[in-house]
Amino acid sequence: MLFLDTNAIIYYLHDVKPYSQAVEDIISSEDELYTSIRVIDEAMFTIVRTKALLKLGIRRIEKLREHTKTHGYGIFEVELNELTTLLKDAKVTVLEDKATTQELINTARKYHLLPADALIALTCRHYGIERILTFGEDFKRVPWLTVIP
Repeated sequence: MLFLDTNAIIYYLHDVKPYSQAVEDIISSEDELYTSIRVIDEAMFTIVRTKALLKLGIRRIEKLREHTKTHGYGIFEVELNELTTLLKDAKVTVLEDKATTQELINTARKYHLLPADALIALTCRHYGIERILTFGEDFKRVPWLTVIP
């Protein structure tokens, strides 16, 4: 069982070397891949913000809201479809996030994590997932997770 963190997904989709090759090698050798709704949220937001900046010059969230309200997600469809394809082709199971409010606050404090990372760590613990594919250092402070690579 291996959990995919947001940066692994984004590096793979954006072909950020050398990380994208490492992600490809690791996910192709795993039988059980998981991620969470929170990670999908972060990945989608990163995809949309990056494309909005690069293609439309949109920097402010208010302008992005205005753009999506008026134009929808049309300009982001290729990248969002790539995300969907990755999840489908790699047979990634998307899990519901699992934590109580107090668990989230306590875990963020105890392990010096941002709230989203605390939620990811707690979701992994809830489902018995002990390994996480990430290129960040933060999850190394969580005793129930082993960081891959």
